This record gives sequence, C-alpha cells and structure tokens, in this order.
Amino acid sequence: MTRYYLMLLILLAFKGFSQTSTDDFQLFKDEIHRINSEIDFSDKLIFLSVWKSNDYESREINKEAYRVYKIYEVAKLKNGEKGTIFISVNLDEDPKNREISVSRDNISADVVYSNASLIDLLRIHYNITDSKSTILFDKTGTVQFTNISKDQVFPSLRNLITR
Repeated sequence: MTRYYLMLLILLAFKGFSQTSTDDFQLFKDEIHRINSEIDFSDKLIFLSVWKSNDYESREINKEAYRVYKIYEVAKLKNGEKGTIFISVNLDEDPKNREISVSRDNISADVVYSNASLIDLLRIHYNITDSKSTILFDKTGTVQFTNISKDQVFPSLRNLITR
C-alpha cells in the first residue's frame, strides 16, 4: 500500500510540474499579446532570444536567430506546426542603444521587445537572468532547446522541420 501512495505522489508531482510549464507558457503568450495583439501563436514554433547591445555574443546569436526565422517564418514543420515566431527581448535600459543595435544588425524593430513586465516574467518563470539566453518552444509550449549558441541556431530549427 505504501508503494501505491508513493507512485500516486510521484504522478501528482509530475502532473503539477507539467501544468506549471503550460501555465508559464500561457503567461508568456498573454504578455506578448498584451504588447502586440497581432501575434498569432497558432501551430508555430517560438524562438525567444534575449540580448543586450553591449554583449557582442548575444547580439550575434540574436542576428542569426532572426536570419533563420526569416527562412522558416512560413515553413511547414513537424507535428503540424506552421512556421516560426521570433521574439527578441532586449535588456538595455537606454532605448537609443537598442535602436542603434537593431539598425546595425538589420533586424526588424517589429520583433524586438523591451518591456519590463515581459522581462520580469521571463526571469521568474524561465530563470532568464542575463543576455545570451535563448529558448525554442514548440506549439504547445514545450521547451525544445535552451541557450543555443550562434552555431546551433540553424541546426536546432532544422531538426524540427519536415521536408
């Protein structure tokens, strides 16, 4: 009987963990929708890149992620996903630095966010504490990859593509 209760506790703990991940992803999507209501998350991979203007490595990762996003923006992906969404979160306090970097890096300002509540949400729910953080979510919010290096951005997304 003790073994039964132990298994039940493990299953409940796992279910609680799964639910928390789903809740965290919903909070993330809700916050993005609050900032930009036109984003449609339906059946798409979401690539999140966190960067800072004075962090060369994080900017390089962000540029590469944007380049790859433009390739797969409307591609057919595995598991019924239909393209990608790119969310670039900038941690700069000075908006001028962000604007200069976005322009130099040839990234559309439409995908760049610097919202304090979004940054706080990412810190609390996804333990993002600095630049160079990346997360690749599938359409259900399951994290597929984290902290991808510049060289792994393209292969990571390519692994999720159907040909």
